Amino acid sequence: MTTNASVGTTDKKVWLITGCSSGLGHAIAEAALNRGDTVVATARDVSKLSVLARRGALTETLDVTSSDAMLSEAVEHIASRTGGRIDILVNNAGYILTGGVEECSRAEVLATFETNVFGQFNVLRALLPIMRKAKGGVVANMGSIGGWHGTPGAGIYCATKACSSLLAEALRGEVAHLGIQVTSIEPGYTRTNFLAAGHQVRAGRVIEDLAEGVNPTMEALGAYSLKQPGDPVKVARLVVEALTGSGRCAGRRLPPRLLIGADAYQIVAGNVQAHQDNWKEWEDLATAINCDDVRSA
Repeated sequence: MTTNASVGTTDKKVWLITGCSSGLGHAIAEAALNRGDTVVATARDVSKLSVLARRGALTETLDVTSSDAMLSEAVEHIASRTGGRIDILVNNAGYILTGGVEECSRAEVLATFETNVFGQFNVLRALLPIMRKAKGGVVANMGSIGGWHGTPGAGIYCATKACSSLLAEALRGEVAHLGIQVTSIEPGYTRTNFLAAGHQVRAGRVIEDLAEGVNPTMEALGAYSLKQPGDPVKVARLVVEALTGSGRCAGRRLPPRLLIGADAYQIVAGNVQAHQDNWKEWEDLATAINCDDVRSA
């Protein structure tokens, strides 16, 4: 299969994107192809990547929950198709589990973390040797505004996205000296099928006692599905420009967390302010706990 760009062209990038069958993963792949880059689009079911394949993407089956050995073999195979290069990784595969914390079973929670958190770990371990050898590259974990606040009824998902961003922050400091950039992309509500039936997973157990705390989120997410304010095409274009340092993002430093969306800025600012208010209220007591032999700064 031919690609849209020569791998040897210095200003063109080679992308590996997980979870490209729909949503932002698919949109980012389209935007990178529009830029003329080489895109390796992956999903558990490669048949769902036919649109991207017709656009010139290299399509591969990739399950982020596979064993280390299988993922290493898959990445080696992908690199063999791109001349050994993978310049940009978008760790996008993931889904939302909704339901109260108590309602979510051990199996449901483990499955969500297996994809949303350990899946990112797994792909990173398989791919980073290529970037370390090249002394360069960009890694983008797909986070969420949910990683800033534990939303009742979506706490498990929020926990996975907090993990995603914190892992990206730690990795950023660990590989910066190797010329590898790392960020967490944290979009607001974007008009994809992410919340639609078949994509959103509801916990199998429902506890009536929790309805008052859980149901408002269930109802809000249902009403918001396919009516989110964010345009996925515009989000994807910004992500591609940010990760390549091109277009409107030329000369800008890639931040540890790339917050995207007017709603994202408003929601996160409100969460931060609420935390600051709480800290201030408790500051007199909470800061007076040092040992007696420790002098105040």
